[in-house]
Amino acid sequence: MFSAICCMLLVALSFPFSFALTSSSTTENVTTTRSFDKPIRSLVVENTFGPTDITTRTERTVSVTASRAVDVEFPRIDSEVQFDQQGDNLKIVAAPQSTLRPIALVIHIPSSVQVAVKGGQARVTIKGNTASLSVETTTGNVAISLPERSNAEISLRSIRGAIEARLPVALFGQRDAHFLDGKLGTGGSPIIARSQRGNITIQRESGSWNPSEPGSSATAAQTEPASSSSEGDPKPSTTTNTNETVVVDESLPDVIKLEARLVNLNVKVSDAQGKTLPVLKKEDFVVLEDGVRQELSYFEPVTAPLNIVLLLDLSGSTEKKIKIIKNAAQKFVDSLKASDRIAVAAFERRFFIISNFTTDHKLLKDRIGEIKNRHSGTAYYDAMWSTLDLLDEAKATRKAVVVLTDGVDNSLDHPEDAEYDPKHGFDELLSRVVESDATIYPLYLDTEYETLGSRGRSGHDAYVIARKQLQALADQTGAMMFKADRAEDLEGVYQQIAAELHSLYSMAYTPKVVRRDGKWRKISIDVELPGAKVRTKRGYYAK
Repeated sequence: MFSAICCMLLVALSFPFSFALTSSSTTENVTTTRSFDKPIRSLVVENTFGPTDITTRTERTVSVTASRAVDVEFPRIDSEVQFDQQGDNLKIVAAPQSTLRPIALVIHIPSSVQVAVKGGQARVTIKGNTASLSVETTTGNVAISLPERSNAEISLRSIRGAIEARLPVALFGQRDAHFLDGKLGTGGSPIIARSQRGNITIQRESGSWNPSEPGSSATAAQTEPASSSSEGDPKPSTTTNTNETVVVDESLPDVIKLEARLVNLNVKVSDAQGKTLPVLKKEDFVVLEDGVRQELSYFEPVTAPLNIVLLLDLSGSTEKKIKIIKNAAQKFVDSLKASDRIAVAAFERRFFIISNFTTDHKLLKDRIGEIKNRHSGTAYYDAMWSTLDLLDEAKATRKAVVVLTDGVDNSLDHPEDAEYDPKHGFDELLSRVVESDATIYPLYLDTEYETLGSRGRSGHDAYVIARKQLQALADQTGAMMFKADRAEDLEGVYQQIAAELHSLYSMAYTPKVVRRDGKWRKISIDVELPGAKVRTKRGYYAK
């Protein structure tokens, strides 16, 4: 989602009358200021070390002030802040030469600007309405202050931080301390905020919340302490829980810590004729890791609810089939159980969420029906990466992705495309899938003949590679790849996938001894029934 807005040519600014530049310094800070008089429609900001504060105002001018502490080794700041502009798109990147000297950005923009911010450890604050807003941080808190009578659709997620709303939000479905979906007023421009550990607050513009302080909501979840072993040097645990597993970190041989690691599995079992066996019990399964039998600590039958992301390819190769795709996707939603939690997302050159997780089938079908044609490229790998992020937010074990695509990422058939700047390649995606708990079902929509034939260009190899990659994702996660030769076949194939999804057992085990040596751990499962066939993920790397 963020990377899609960032897809622009990085053109160094050379317009002498489009902005004004001033620089100054004090005994404590060095600053630089720029103003842009030409209209800006889209603003992208990357500041992964320092704070970012954005305020909207009535003036059409965009102004930027960057500052950091004075450093004898780096006395100027101009070279550490990059401004790139193409037409009415502006990108600002804070790139400090030393991470110990983070750069603070203060930006004033008109309310008509679309804004995307990629932060990191420091706060991000937004004051006032924007045409659209997308914010990502790792540990930095996010504060969004809006006028009281604002109209917006809101999607907030923090995996380990807290979400707090101080405006009257009409909720979509459930919420807890870590996620919130809803709308302000009658709905309107999207506001999307994501953080791994930071707190996210949305409040009235006159609010006095300090973004540097933890959230104070009664529903706020506690964030992990700064000494957590996931950041910085690991520290020995003092817990005596005998159910935990001893883990030896090979990179620090003198350190032993306790960690209760679960390996989650979705498992399909069929008889010799391929018919699903739906009435098995926990005791019927024998799970082996590298040949060593493991004890199951968690088990759910095929009747348990699922968490499913339906991902749709809306790139140029599918644009003539959009009506059929939408109809088939709506019927797929209806073929799932009422208790299944479903999210719908789509992609072309960027990833976007159509609906977050809900059991409301009518809402899902309405949102699918509102999808418009997209005339853009195919950022398939990045979209799958964002889909896995979305699944991580579900915090559940029975997770699956159903992705409709021809699988041809722009890096395969248009590697020379200067506007396409992928964040993730296929090898990186597959490595993440290996560690993921999700089962991935690719639905391959064959667009090769009409795409290559109509454009009269070579490109067969790209489709061959794409099919192999889709199959690799399915094989690794213990799923199947389905194929639709024509868009008209989609409905029937979706029904097959729905039946497959509801034949999955879910289970988990804690490895008896895990050595973090980076080596492959092979998983195999036996069912003590004659002729039974079992399919699940192949294994994982012990990192």
